[in-house]
Amino acid sequence: MTGRFGRPNPAPGRGMVRHRRLRLPGLGRMLISHRALRSPRTAGADSAPGAALHTPRRAPPWIIFSPGALTRPGDYPQLLAALTAAGAAVLTLDYHWPRLFAGDAAELGKPMRTVRRLRSGRLPARGLARNSLPPPPRSRGGAKVPPIRILGYSLGGWALAAGFDAPTHGRSLEIALLGASTLREPWQPPNRRRQRVRLLAGTEDGVIDSAALSRLAQAFATEIEWLDGVNHFGLLNDAVGAPDFRARDRTTRLSRRRCAERVARRLLSARKRRPAA
Repeated sequence: MTGRFGRPNPAPGRGMVRHRRLRLPGLGRMLISHRALRSPRTAGADSAPGAALHTPRRAPPWIIFSPGALTRPGDYPQLLAALTAAGAAVLTLDYHWPRLFAGDAAELGKPMRTVRRLRSGRLPARGLARNSLPPPPRSRGGAKVPPIRILGYSLGGWALAAGFDAPTHGRSLEIALLGASTLREPWQPPNRRRQRVRLLAGTEDGVIDSAALSRLAQAFATEIEWLDGVNHFGLLNDAVGAPDFRARDRTTRLSRRRCAERVARRLLSARKRRPAA
């Protein structure tokens, strides 16, 4: 593991986080983070939260992470550590931000193209196994955790609306928006039978517009899933983020690790549904 992550730090009973940087045609730069699949011998030894999601000899659920504005994969070490500790493999997109801000269709389409290529086993082109990466996600009957989902944080969630009308080829996809109360216009709610949207927000998030978030919840026919004590920038180092936006955020008593763990625990739990009227 190189770059801004430095040397890997093992977590007790969970193994090291492995990071693999790739540059792929049509997708650009990305980072894939995961932990080794547990063997049958060690499967019962891990009592960490989320450990039950990572069962022996089973491919982990995959998360495609669409990060916040002007950030890079290396800005989220605690979040990637928490998600992989809970049993997920995480593919973090590395946007070309000037192109995304300009509305470049290729840049906005990266999340859904990544979903298609991951499902088809064409990511990376030589295959996951040859790059010492976890196997591609497989749908399993009765599984509580979807095999693949997208997590969009802040502006990375705002940009996901560009893929709401993408064809799903009969396969379901879960999209989670974290700290995002607006979406890129114009947008239409996705077909809820195929693309399910969850709204995650910190109780101390001072950046989001609560009224706009409530309107999104109504549009998606879902509930807002509040993360106690989490604020907007709690996942990021103090030097990351525009000062004017940081000034709007509220102080949290939680460390970056704690914020990340609460996000991971909620994201990998069963989807919260709105009660029938």
